[in-house]
Amino acid sequence: MDFLRSMLKFLAFMFLPVGLFAQNSDTLTLDFCHNRAVEVYPLVKQKILNKEASGIRNENFDKNYLPQFEVNGRASYQSEVTQVPINMPGISIPVPDKDMYDLYVGVNQLIWDGGITREQKNLEEADLQINQQQVEVELYKIKERVNGLFYRILLYKTSRELLLINRQTVTEKMQEFESGIRNGVVLQSAADVLKVQILAIDQGVTEIDANMTGAFKMLGELMELQIPVTAILILPDPSVETDTYINLRPEYRLLELQKHKLDLSKNMISASYLPKFSAFGKAGYGKPALNMLSNEFDTYYYVGVGLSWDIVNWNKQINQKKLLDVQQGIVETQREAFNKNVKIQVEDDMAEINKYSELISKDQEIIDLREKISHTSSSQLDNGMITSTQYLDELNKETQARLDKEMHRIQLSLAKINYLKTIGKL
Repeated sequence: MDFLRSMLKFLAFMFLPVGLFAQNSDTLTLDFCHNRAVEVYPLVKQKILNKEASGIRNENFDKNYLPQFEVNGRASYQSEVTQVPINMPGISIPVPDKDMYDLYVGVNQLIWDGGITREQKNLEEADLQINQQQVEVELYKIKERVNGLFYRILLYKTSRELLLINRQTVTEKMQEFESGIRNGVVLQSAADVLKVQILAIDQGVTEIDANMTGAFKMLGELMELQIPVTAILILPDPSVETDTYINLRPEYRLLELQKHKLDLSKNMISASYLPKFSAFGKAGYGKPALNMLSNEFDTYYYVGVGLSWDIVNWNKQINQKKLLDVQQGIVETQREAFNKNVKIQVEDDMAEINKYSELISKDQEIIDLREKISHTSSSQLDNGMITSTQYLDELNKETQARLDKEMHRIQLSLAKINYLKTIGKL
């Protein structure tokens, strides 16, 4: 019973709560679970929305070079007007009216903006890539959650199968005892010990079934599928290349994109301080028109070209770029720290892979020896040389050895998956 309690406790705490339904209706592969969970996760829709929003912003950038029109009107009255204080015989200099009216249409055509529109588009593309990569980071976390549930279920199923094998062995032994009890050669207490073991096994199976049902429901919720508890999970056996190190984590790529955006921001700063050329025009109707001394309503127009250039910026451009350099340095230190942590985790993952590979190489030898000991104990129990409790102790050790082997197989597979997760190949 202590063996059962320790095994169930191990299963309960080994993992923290965290493929289309596979090729046929009763099997599941880890790849399928990954793909399905990512496919149906609501955040996937954000990638489409990000593209739509970016497309709208780019359309607006394209309109920077379209002519800009405006309509303005004004009516005013002023207390004084400009007069020419000259009195000459025979010459009358008109005096403007104090009321003025103007209605006009203006147009401005950008000829060259110093490259700002081009850099705006480049920054928009960088922003889109960053936003999409942020989604990838979140989707990668979904795969990690799937891993936890998938391997928990594998452990539950393995433990359940071994418990049932143990139960079958104890049941067969108890049936042998029943004949001895009827003939008075076996004490009832010996059979009672076996019955207690069977009841304890049944409790363990019940607890595992409850935990496994909950894990299946959580996995099904992630995948938006109804997964029966009878589904068979295929133990992954991924190949890992530990000779060369490469960091493909989405978080690492995100930091790289953020650093690239800061480079593009420098180009935007340079473009904002370059000269800008534009053409303009104005056509209107008013009093006075262009002749300020006329008191008649008249039409008018004028056209021209303009230049705008901030030639003295008091080193603002230099300081702005220096600030971006500092920000790039911050991002680079974050990349280096993240990469260092990944390398450390890789070493731990490789150690786990090596550990479970070595353990598995000895598991079968231990099982063979435990099987012999259990067989001997069974004969000793039949001959009254040991008690039922002693027999069950040896039988539980054999079961534990088999459980260790299966768990080591599962843990080796998990260690390989964790290695792939760490380097971003999940």
